[in-house]
Amino acid sequence: MHKWFTITVLLSSPANRVAAFGDSKYFTPNRVNADTPGVQLKVPNFDVLFDQILKVSPLAKQAVFDSKPQGLGGIDKSSDEYKWKVTEHNPKRVVSEVAKIDNFQNKNVPLVRLRSSLKGPTYKAGFCFSELVSVAELRQAHDSTNAQVYQIQSAADLGEVQAFVPPQYGETVLFGVGYTKTKQSVVSPREQLTLCGLQEFPSGASILWGVELEEDQNNLMPENLRTPRATSHLFSNTVIPTSENEFDAEYCLQIDLGGFPGWLTGPVVIDAVKKCFRYAEKYFGEGHEESSQLAARLNELRAAESVNGSDALGTDPLGEWDGREIDQALLMTP
Repeated sequence: MHKWFTITVLLSSPANRVAAFGDSKYFTPNRVNADTPGVQLKVPNFDVLFDQILKVSPLAKQAVFDSKPQGLGGIDKSSDEYKWKVTEHNPKRVVSEVAKIDNFQNKNVPLVRLRSSLKGPTYKAGFCFSELVSVAELRQAHDSTNAQVYQIQSAADLGEVQAFVPPQYGETVLFGVGYTKTKQSVVSPREQLTLCGLQEFPSGASILWGVELEEDQNNLMPENLRTPRATSHLFSNTVIPTSENEFDAEYCLQIDLGGFPGWLTGPVVIDAVKKCFRYAEKYFGEGHEESSQLAARLNELRAAESVNGSDALGTDPLGEWDGREIDQALLMTP
């Protein structure tokens, strides 16, 4: 066992302090109404955000620009914008490749990128994958450190959001603010307040994205004692169907765990994301079995879509079909 598994970091920051975290370059002065009267949500600068995502994620670039994206098999490695260090590569494993860029954008923590090819239903695959990190029941099935994950606010009208989205970045089907809190583990408890969304494309591809909110939205924090805050500098997960029963995924994340040594952050984050993919392999792999959890979820989504129309997932993803909330705290804080 590596020594870092035994390390616990305790910070001396005052419990009620919340510092500035979000990067202003990702945000605009624009706001949209939340589903809570009187609350408004920040709108990201989609051009700036997606310019960065497309530079680090070849699958995201396929999702945006290709009418028939080819997935991992269609990646031209010579087109990488940055120099990546590949730390693991084995096509036979669930996570076929792990790569990183140390000190990306001088943030003192690495940007990590994990790739996987999974078998299972491809209908709403990106949407269902997002629930593995945003729905508490599913998140906690693979992430033993998660204490809370839930939606604090969501956009009242996705059409209002879509008005700010350049057409090449697809249709916004989820948009909101999520809160995540972790348990004591290798890292002492952390919390995050994240603006996140899901873009879907005509090809069936999707891009899940998230950025830490700036200090001026700290009023959205739940009313409890503050813990040290983790910061996601950049997050995306791109899903591209490659056949009727297979899809590729590329998960990119740069996160600062708030006082945790940067050189230890990479192994901790990679381990957490690997656990998510291992759970996803089983979750999607059983998706064609009528008694499986995913099959039941897909039946709910299809029923809601048939009753409410093709935009049903954007207006009320669950409708009357399921009591679970669609939570949008979409970050893999270990």
